[in-house]
Amino acid sequence: MNFLTIHYFLTLVEERNFTRAAERLHVTQQTLSGHIAMVEREVGMKLFIRHVPLELTDGGEVFYRYARMFQRNELAFRRALSDVSGSESGVLRIGVAPARGEVLLPPLLEAFHRRYPRVRIVLCEMANAMIWKALEREEIDLALARWEEELPGVSLYPYQEEEIVLLLSVDLYQRLPGTEEEKSRVLSAPQKELPVFLEQCDFLLNSEGDIAGRLARKLFREASFAPRVAAESEHMATMLRLCLRGLGAYFCPKSLAEAMLAPSDMQKLHQIAFTEGKYMISFACHESSHRWSMIENFLKIAGK
Repeated sequence: MNFLTIHYFLTLVEERNFTRAAERLHVTQQTLSGHIAMVEREVGMKLFIRHVPLELTDGGEVFYRYARMFQRNELAFRRALSDVSGSESGVLRIGVAPARGEVLLPPLLEAFHRRYPRVRIVLCEMANAMIWKALEREEIDLALARWEEELPGVSLYPYQEEEIVLLLSVDLYQRLPGTEEEKSRVLSAPQKELPVFLEQCDFLLNSEGDIAGRLARKLFREASFAPRVAAESEHMATMLRLCLRGLGAYFCPKSLAEAMLAPSDMQKLHQIAFTEGKYMISFACHESSHRWSMIENFLKIAGK
């Protein structure tokens, strides 16, 4: 049994399928099966119930818990050696929502790579809720997200304030019912609730797992009306394009929209702000008696 075999085992647990796991590992299915069979002979029991999808046996569950510990210790071991040797090499895993990563990370990644060219960055792009779980399971080293509650053993480094606004095209805004005075008033100051005239509006929504999608649904519940949803997607760039075309109003972080759209396009959109719309996004990482120097160095480049 060795680190490679444990890596094969953990990948198979995640995929629950020999073919997919072998493809992910870039090995043949026969090679993967051979490693698993070798481990099972060594421990003297079957680790998987071989049906579709694969299922861990009771012994496999025990082996899985300890394999995860071995994996974490191997990573810590290699990073400690890297720090002692001064090689400044390894893999840094960063969890971030796709649109936020697209806008905020490129300058940080460029600066970090210029300083530490032997460190490979792996971006794990996922929704906020999945980022929390990945950090908790130590599947990522750093996360950039909104943290709604403190996580045990995790340090937070506030990075930037974001504000969710409701964007709607000038054309859509003009088609909505209500007097110009009523509609203009909601553009001038943050609103505590959804304006009544928006009940006749079509909306573009992210899922409830997304920060903007969650705020939107909260405002709908408080306004006691079901939104007319024209489209739902996690892809912010697509939704912004649909918003520009007047397909619907879109809840979106203002700073990300401004970064993804040309100034001339932003001028074609009206913005409605909300008193609950502002929040802080932060970098987060696990506290440790020996934190890998590359995590610290990335935070320094980010100004934390």
